[in-house]
Amino acid sequence: MWRIVRPASPLSSSDIAGISMAAGLLAAAVGASYAYVDLMLNRMGASGTAIGLNSAMPALGWLLATPLMPWVLRRFNPGMVMAGLLLTAAVAFPGFELLHDERAWMVFRFLFGGSCGLVFRLVEYWINAATPDDRRSRYIGIYGVCFCGGAAVGAAAVPLVGFQGWPPVLLVSALVGCSAAAFGRLRRGPPAIGDSPERPLRSLSGIAFIGVVGALLFGMFEPVPYALMPVYVVRQGMGEEWAAWAASAFLLGQVVFLVPLGVAADRLGKIPLLAFCAAGALGMTLVIPETASAPQALLAAMFVWGGFAGALYTISLALLADVFDGSDLAAANAVFGTLYAVGSLSGAPLHGAAMDWRDPQGLMISAAVLFGVFLTALFWRTRRTERLA
Repeated sequence: MWRIVRPASPLSSSDIAGISMAAGLLAAAVGASYAYVDLMLNRMGASGTAIGLNSAMPALGWLLATPLMPWVLRRFNPGMVMAGLLLTAAVAFPGFELLHDERAWMVFRFLFGGSCGLVFRLVEYWINAATPDDRRSRYIGIYGVCFCGGAAVGAAAVPLVGFQGWPPVLLVSALVGCSAAAFGRLRRGPPAIGDSPERPLRSLSGIAFIGVVGALLFGMFEPVPYALMPVYVVRQGMGEEWAAWAASAFLLGQVVFLVPLGVAADRLGKIPLLAFCAAGALGMTLVIPETASAPQALLAAMFVWGGFAGALYTISLALLADVFDGSDLAAANAVFGTLYAVGSLSGAPLHGAAMDWRDPQGLMISAAVLFGVFLTALFWRTRRTERLA
């Protein structure tokens, strides 16, 4: 039963577990969809450019729709909005098997990936808005662990059912259905929004500026481990199996480190932990080029890199709720999601161009620049805030 209940009390750990598991099931559907759609496009003879454009469709959906979410949530039951998005995803995905056409697949990817992405943005708002201040980062970390674990499991499941015919399509649709059922069984829904933002978004020029910069830069960075790192590993002279395992090691690092780093952020402060994680991620861009002759060392470096880089997203998201609440938080989350989408759309071509400029180490250089920019912004904004206080 989908219903909306204003949060009279904060979300408990059991509530977070239920929300995170439901989101993890949807992440598994998304992970399976990437493994299926991109490889099937390749089998259909699509060019690399066409595959890249197709994979950008979800981010385009988020970019167009995320700014509208506060308006939608003020006028409609948030639980019903989530149900409608999940229904759209479930209905869109069978189209991949019904119509084998590259242009049609862009539409299906836009609808499926865009709807799933908006559900994740709504879940992130839900956790941010309804968790106590002293546990917010760890709760978002739990959500991040379930998201990463679900995506990994979904991608790994596709080869087991095969790429041809209905089995992979039914797998994805079943995972979306299970996610919808899990969300529907929760005892409360996302918090309602009954008014317009009280504070203008220029408030983001304060310390919350760090949060939205974190969203933009993490969105720009995300193509590095998942799309371009396998190419980097092969060009470093390692085998394709090491290339595949490198991305898995990065994902495993997020699974292991997001909750402990979230706990540390709640106890020690989010700004110090963001600086620590950004410095650690920057340092790994210097370590990884030295692992060319030691694949096991590469996997260890990717594991640590995943923990540092992934925490930048979750802690940046939690930072917004330290500044905003209610409608203001919903609007700030919309800006966060929009900038993340902008970063996702722009990051891959920028990193690819860097790799072409200096093959293959340009990838590490461009990644290092992102973390350097984040550290610079963090230092500048913190000092400016202290002077104005």
